[in-house]
Amino acid sequence: MDDQSGLVPGAVTAGLAALLGLGGIELSFAESRDWLKAFLLFAVSENTLRSETQALGAVQEEREAVVCQQSQDLDYLPARLRDKTPLPTRLYGSLDAAKVRIEPRLQGGTKPENTEAWRDMKVGGWYEAERVPASQRSSRQRDKFEREQAVLRAKNMRYYCDIQEADEFGKLMWGTGCAVKADLTPELVFVCDGAVWIWNLVKLHYPHAVPIVDGYHAADRLERVALAAFSAASDRTPWLERVTADLWAGRVTPVIQACERLAARCEQARQAVTYFTNNAPRMKYDQFRAAGYLIGSRTVESGCKQIVTQRLKKPGAQWDVDGAIQTAKARAAWLSGEWDAVCAQRAALPLAV
Repeated sequence: MDDQSGLVPGAVTAGLAALLGLGGIELSFAESRDWLKAFLLFAVSENTLRSETQALGAVQEEREAVVCQQSQDLDYLPARLRDKTPLPTRLYGSLDAAKVRIEPRLQGGTKPENTEAWRDMKVGGWYEAERVPASQRSSRQRDKFEREQAVLRAKNMRYYCDIQEADEFGKLMWGTGCAVKADLTPELVFVCDGAVWIWNLVKLHYPHAVPIVDGYHAADRLERVALAAFSAASDRTPWLERVTADLWAGRVTPVIQACERLAARCEQARQAVTYFTNNAPRMKYDQFRAAGYLIGSRTVESGCKQIVTQRLKKPGAQWDVDGAIQTAKARAAWLSGEWDAVCAQRAALPLAV
């Protein structure tokens, strides 16, 4: 039977590969080995789990390479107009990054000296938004509704990620965006933190998009300024209430001036002056709320947490660059609802040994 099926010792069928990959994107390879043994009633080695998880990530990497290639094809781009699938009236994009510890290993498993480094795993997402019904709102969301008269949540989330320099990651951002027709969507909105590399990419690839700096990050920065500048709550609270009200009303100039008055004696205030000055055009929160936009980047922050923190930063985790990227891409495919497509493409390949 093994001969008829083409199985050899150490080979993994496509169906088993998908199961191993699910374990490998959720748990450490050692934990996944023990967990799967309880379900499957046979043992699979850590190396097999690692290999199959990362093979699925490599498939996702190939899928992304295809959309990046298509995004440079002058025949492909206009051909998308013939697809009559309705476009969302409003599409969001977000970018962020999280640190991953890279510990390369030499052949035989030895670790070179002085090679440990923290690298940025950049994470992007495309998504839509919908209102949260009153019956489903948490206490935090009910408070938010009282303050802002709207509670939105992301839906149809699609993640992409890689360890790359910003310019290279921009190609992935553009390619995945073309795949979801971000460039054709009637209204494209980017909600991100204030990182310079992010807004450089948005300006380059999607200059028509509505740019929004996360309002909650901005408000948190003011809280940090207040804590650093005022030792007494009686001085701190009125200042913070005033500048926060200005911020939410879109009055960024008074916010900058308030920080400037503290800058001589407070480093946090000096940094805030630069931050608010650079991002002022992306802080029209009164207009953004009136238009019904999401103004927080928690969606992509959640992506960083789910892809990087919850999987790549497990205790004792050790990665080389390729292993980290492929495991992250496999997990991103699962979170984006693309797992079946990845596994189907993997099934078309020869059995892994």
